[in-house]
Amino acid sequence: MTKRMLSTVAAAGLGLLVLGSAIPASASLDKSISSSNLKSLTNSINAAKHLTYSATYKSVTNGQTTTVTIAQAPPKSTFTSSSGSVINNGKTTYYCSNNGGQATCVSEGGANPYLGLEGIFSSAGALGALSEAKSGLVSGLLGIKVSSSSAKFAGQSATCVTVTVKGRGGKYCVTKQGILAYSGSSSTSYFQLTKFTTKPPSSLFNLPAGATVQTLPAGV
Repeated sequence: MTKRMLSTVAAAGLGLLVLGSAIPASASLDKSISSSNLKSLTNSINAAKHLTYSATYKSVTNGQTTTVTIAQAPPKSTFTSSSGSVINNGKTTYYCSNNGGQATCVSEGGANPYLGLEGIFSSAGALGALSEAKSGLVSGLLGIKVSSSSAKFAGQSATCVTVTVKGRGGKYCVTKQGILAYSGSSSTSYFQLTKFTTKPPSSLFNLPAGATVQTLPAGV
């Protein structure tokens, strides 16, 4: 179950944050951005780790579209894709998959091994690119260009940063709250925020109704 879910989620978003893909021709480069601006954006991303919210994304990979939802109400969190979900109730992490309408969940009391995949769709995934962009601006590294623009996603104002390295790169948009609103490298490989609320329903952090639960020892 977990291997299938891992590969599905990875396919949905992992390639989007790699700066080796070409930027779409329609990408707008409105203005330059300073290292202090990048630092401010990074600070807002870090602050978002403590927010309570629910964010739904449209994820497009090679022309195929899926829906991903991330919600958190610290210490609770949930990550849901078409193949299943990862639910942490603050004490235990559950990995659930749907098999013919019947949910099966495996519980494990240790660290969440899907945390890195959840980070793909969270603002944390853009931190590396912004850090590289800031370093390039400070050092004047040849080949790195950074520009910014503004946009709105799901009614949320966002600052967009386009990072290019020798003509290749990606675009990242972050809301004022520090939530990742867009990440993409082409018109066929991107994800964007489609729904956002600061009041996620408590049901998001519950196991699917009628789910069969299996418990594994910590660390397995």
